[in-house]
Amino acid sequence: MTSNDLQFGFMRNLGCSHAVFALRQCVEYFIARGSTVFMASLNAKKAFDRVNHIKLLNRMCDIGVPRHVIKLIMNWYSKVMMIVRWDNCYSSPCSVKSGVRQGSVLSPVLFNVYFSVIVNSLEKAELGCELYGKYIGCIVYADDVILLSGWGSVVKLQKMLDICYGIGMDLDVVFNAKKSALFAVG
Repeated sequence: MTSNDLQFGFMRNLGCSHAVFALRQCVEYFIARGSTVFMASLNAKKAFDRVNHIKLLNRMCDIGVPRHVIKLIMNWYSKVMMIVRWDNCYSSPCSVKSGVRQGSVLSPVLFNVYFSVIVNSLEKAELGCELYGKYIGCIVYADDVILLSGWGSVVKLQKMLDICYGIGMDLDVVFNAKKSALFAVG
């Protein structure tokens, strides 16, 4: 399974320091050339709990994951049940239709595959910064996204926010306004 190069969370040999380095290099590049960089910091609210199983499986089909792997994951997730306990009372079992399993080695990979739709859509729209011929209009670390728009284009940043909102609506991803911010550098 694959995710996007701009996703730094849960990736082998990558971490937060790599995401910060990429962000800093991008901002310094544009400032050195006299540009303001407009940025938006977005946090996806309860993103790991909101991964829609059907949409995840469809995404896996779209990127060419072998059918037997998809069937295995579909079987695994179709059997996830929960029971609510209140004092000494227990509810009837309920089927769980969203979320990736906490503590599972596979869950971060599945989350990155699910969330990569946002990065791929932004890159395809050709909005945001490009550095030495490489798209770097957004940097993703787990459920946090930083959008970068160079050459002083706040209009392009708004279009990027619109894309994130639209894709988020489709994926059941809600961006947390209280943990999000807009800012400019340069």
